[in-house]
Amino acid sequence: MPAQALHERAARTALAAHFTPGQLAAELAEYSPADVWDRRVRSDASGRLARYRPLGELAQAELTCPFIIPSDEEWPTALADLGPACPLGLWVRGRVRLPHLTASPVAVTGNRVPSEQALTRARGFATALAEADHTVTATLAHGVDSTAHQAAAETGRATLAVLPRGLDGVHPYSHAPLLSSLLDGGGAAVSLYRPGIPASGATLKASAVLLAALTRALILVEALDHVEAMHAAETAVDLHRPLLAAPATGDARSSGNARLLDAQLALNSPDPLLALALPHARVARAGDVADGDLLLAAVGDQSPDYFSTPYTARPEPFNPSCGCGVCCLVIAPGEVVVLSNGDPWDSCDPWPADDHLLIVPAKQRPDRPVEE
Repeated sequence: MPAQALHERAARTALAAHFTPGQLAAELAEYSPADVWDRRVRSDASGRLARYRPLGELAQAELTCPFIIPSDEEWPTALADLGPACPLGLWVRGRVRLPHLTASPVAVTGNRVPSEQALTRARGFATALAEADHTVTATLAHGVDSTAHQAAAETGRATLAVLPRGLDGVHPYSHAPLLSSLLDGGGAAVSLYRPGIPASGATLKASAVLLAALTRALILVEALDHVEAMHAAETAVDLHRPLLAAPATGDARSSGNARLLDAQLALNSPDPLLALALPHARVARAGDVADGDLLLAAVGDQSPDYFSTPYTARPEPFNPSCGCGVCCLVIAPGEVVVLSNGDPWDSCDPWPADDHLLIVPAKQRPDRPVEE
């Protein structure tokens, strides 16, 4: 089919069925999706792509659920942060609800076989987030994720599910009633995969990336190292999404939490109230931090460096001769600001004014103080 006769939605569906976004990024930066498909068909010596019928395949798949693309109003704009890895499109059940559900989504994820403490924490985080009108977002998987969906549903709020397979089914299969309940309750489900595609190791990993990219913040309740939930958490770090990891317990099941916390790549807290603040976090210059802002992390060119204890900003003028033993050591050129004087530190906390910090503005903090 000539490129001009193939509309963008069908071209994107066809491309997504055969390639990853990264494999096409250079071409899509120069050509339309229809032109890229045409180029790929002409260069495919196997004839496999020529035998594929984009318009017919799209029409058949959309009997199950629609395929949305970046030009659609419902498209989650946060996915642009993935850059060249941004999906070509998404399959959606509950399309009309998606803009509302992606206004303030927070992922709650973790082990498929969690500890009882993790299940309790998952319920606590999900309940608090839902009651604060954040969209609990998870994968429907056994354990932490499905518990988060169920806890949010018990508050009467809708949730968003990210599935690692086509939306004509569920993964795991036993959670079909949970998906039906989620959709009946005003929720939605999204997938990178057209109807008929089963779950696999590759789809689980790609869906973990999608989970992190869709959300404003991610809560890692409990995770073994190197599982899908950890891949979501590491993607959140790469995308500079605020990441909270519940305290590691010493149990091997929280080894992933322990690694992230030891590297100061995640905020350490069991408190749902702090989780409520995370969707409001933003990066600010140290010189622009205001009194009462909650300071979470230093932000460099790479990943955030979370503080062991979040603290409240109390900006003061910089006085290198104050006698605290720290201010006199500052040799950075330019303006310096002091953001705390003795709380929680035993000395001042001076910062070059142009340094960047991850903060929660004072007006968007939880109603009561964070319990240290």
